[in-house]
Amino acid sequence: MLRSFLQRAMRPLAAGCFAVSVAAASGGLSGCSSTTNGGPVSTVCPPGTTCQTRLTLLHTSDIHSRLLPYDLLITQVDADLGLGALGDVKNVGGIARMAYVLGRERARADRVLHLDSGDCFQGAPIFNFYAGEPEVRAQSMMGTDAAVLGNHEFDRGALNVTTQFRRWASFPLLTANYKFDGAANPDSPGLSTFTNPFTVFNREGLKIAVIGMGNLSSLTSIFDQPNRLGVTPLNTVEVAQFYIDLLRPYVDVVIMLTHLGLEVDQRMVRETTGIDLVLGGHNHIVINPPQSLQDCNADPLQPGYIWIVDPNISFDPSAPPPNDALHPDPVNHPFKVKRRCTPRKVTIAHSGAFAKYVGRLDLVLSNDPKDVSPTGDPKDYEPVNGFEVQSSQYLAIPMDEGVPDDATMVELLQPYRRTLDRVADLDTLVGFSPDGAKRTAPQGGDSPLGNMVATGMWLRLGIQTDFALTNTTGIRTDLNPGAITIEEMYNIFPFDNSITKMQLSGIEVQEMFDFVARRSSGRGCVAQSQIAGARVRLNCGGCTHEGTACASDADCGGEGEDGCDLGKKQCRLTACAEQIYIGYQNRSCEGDGDCTDADGAVRPGSCDPTVKKCLSSISPTNLYELATSNYLAGGGSGFRVLQRNTTQFDTKIQQRDALVDYLRQGKPCGYKATAKTQEGLKACSSDPDCASEGDFVCACPAHAKSVVNAGVPSCSSQGSCDPSVGRCVLRGCRDQIATFHEARCNGSPREAGCLADLNACSLAGEECKLLSCVDATIGNLTDNRQEMLGR
Repeated sequence: MLRSFLQRAMRPLAAGCFAVSVAAASGGLSGCSSTTNGGPVSTVCPPGTTCQTRLTLLHTSDIHSRLLPYDLLITQVDADLGLGALGDVKNVGGIARMAYVLGRERARADRVLHLDSGDCFQGAPIFNFYAGEPEVRAQSMMGTDAAVLGNHEFDRGALNVTTQFRRWASFPLLTANYKFDGAANPDSPGLSTFTNPFTVFNREGLKIAVIGMGNLSSLTSIFDQPNRLGVTPLNTVEVAQFYIDLLRPYVDVVIMLTHLGLEVDQRMVRETTGIDLVLGGHNHIVINPPQSLQDCNADPLQPGYIWIVDPNISFDPSAPPPNDALHPDPVNHPFKVKRRCTPRKVTIAHSGAFAKYVGRLDLVLSNDPKDVSPTGDPKDYEPVNGFEVQSSQYLAIPMDEGVPDDATMVELLQPYRRTLDRVADLDTLVGFSPDGAKRTAPQGGDSPLGNMVATGMWLRLGIQTDFALTNTTGIRTDLNPGAITIEEMYNIFPFDNSITKMQLSGIEVQEMFDFVARRSSGRGCVAQSQIAGARVRLNCGGCTHEGTACASDADCGGEGEDGCDLGKKQCRLTACAEQIYIGYQNRSCEGDGDCTDADGAVRPGSCDPTVKKCLSSISPTNLYELATSNYLAGGGSGFRVLQRNTTQFDTKIQQRDALVDYLRQGKPCGYKATAKTQEGLKACSSDPDCASEGDFVCACPAHAKSVVNAGVPSCSSQGSCDPSVGRCVLRGCRDQIATFHEARCNGSPREAGCLADLNACSLAGEECKLLSCVDATIGNLTDNRQEMLGR
């Protein structure tokens, strides 16, 4: 299919229309040409000469609807990149800050492009309510020159992509590796009518081709044909090489703008020739400094060639692969031939996610063979490659509180912000978190936040299954210390995924966790699932059992090493799950030795230390009820074993709502079952009464006031409380909740009066008597329910 598609695509382009379009881009497009001494500039160097020149690329990616600033717990990576101090909660992001920086950096560069690597949709409440309209309008307003289509652009369906980008985009949307249903198809969402595989820019005579490559790994059912997106995926490497060869004779620089992920970016570079630069996204990482890889390395042990489609062989999908001198590798590369080439250095840059950074990449380019020959010998320079990257300098610019807002962008967002405040009370408090909760675990297994999310699904009224499982990547951010609001729940769980229940046999449970092990192994042996009601050991380094039966790679949820061994008709197991336990035996335990088998063998991990009961090993013939997301139930992230299940029932209960309900059921900080009060907190008259509880203060109505010491506001207790209403509350809860409330007065024309009327310190003390304390008492911890081996 791909080969015939490329052959058909080449005919009209080779007929001359492409050459005309590039000629127009070279000097005839408004805003793309420039003049020197009154004459048009058509080339960078004087005719018949070589020279050096510069190009600045501004890069963004994976904005994920973070149009408004938000609070972020600074990790070590973010601290190293200058976003803030490790462990601090900082206000970051926001499209108005990005717009200001992009405008400033454009003004500081002569020849500049702003390119975006996709996924501007999904990740904050503004998308849930407006379906991408403000995201596309903001990208247009800040002058994006081109963007690639990301997988999350499809989260509200393909028709929504067409609606939003056709209505609001002033920039080309690129994707070369998707073949869209034609507009003549009555069911087509019309994506083919406004997307392009590439675009060409002229910046002061420098002709720059930008080729877009969309994501293939995270779109549910994209490999099922037909599918609801109207998309047929094409081979990444073959499509890339096709468009490189098509464009190279007409342009000076070739940039791949991708949402493939770093691993696929690297493979694409190695197996093609002619790319100068890759600007990528999808993995939410900053590569600083950028990577430098050699292309023309289809076989790293024998560099110097790539595989290309043989245009002389007629394509017949029903015929067996040819086996002749033109096809030396008919099994792995049918219909392909070797193409000799000279390895060159290619730069790969990624610029992070969630509007935290703008990447600036300054390139020095040259077409002088002495400067840029890949071997050092000028004779090895390929003139068709035009300008090569001689050197580069990269800077990740943090979007922190020190960056001003662009006033026009603030004005654009103001109506959306006001409507959100009116229709969705995002400031509603859910609880208080003394220490926050990480979505990843240092040892790579279950995480504190992941355990709470899975437990919330598992125990939700109306769910209450044997166990629950969700994907780690569906939890998008950490839980920050301090006040927990509905808005933060949207940030953690931006997807409107519901909970699906289904019945799995023990064999299917084993197959599912084997897939989790393989997927985790390929990602540094970091668990790609979060679970509740079960315990499992994920062995990233080997297996103790055979794979399940299969007829194709799709049956195994992967390809290559993770695919189907067609000889054995079994899934290859490069990693697998061991010691899977679901439910409990009627035996108590202090350690694994108390949970021996009938023959006296000790089963590692069989004692649950949290409840001190023996766990029950899965049986192949038993049925187990699973609660998972409707995304995974539909085969998302490769969970084919769930997609095939015919017992699915969508409860329509959203994962986000289940998490909110679970957190709200917790007790306030300082709760003791032995306390003789309704709230379960110690009664008090003054702060000294609470000394035995730790860093607690006495709270009652009108008891605390805000004071300012050395310019820093804080809460101070005033007078005494009636013990019938005075309760010991955590000082950190009172002070941080008060700060949260006082923020609503910031910028008010009567700020002092607002603060006095609010009396946030007293209000916060009363709320801390009731707010759930998100700590270890409700499972905010790592308990090794997913043990990782082979890290």
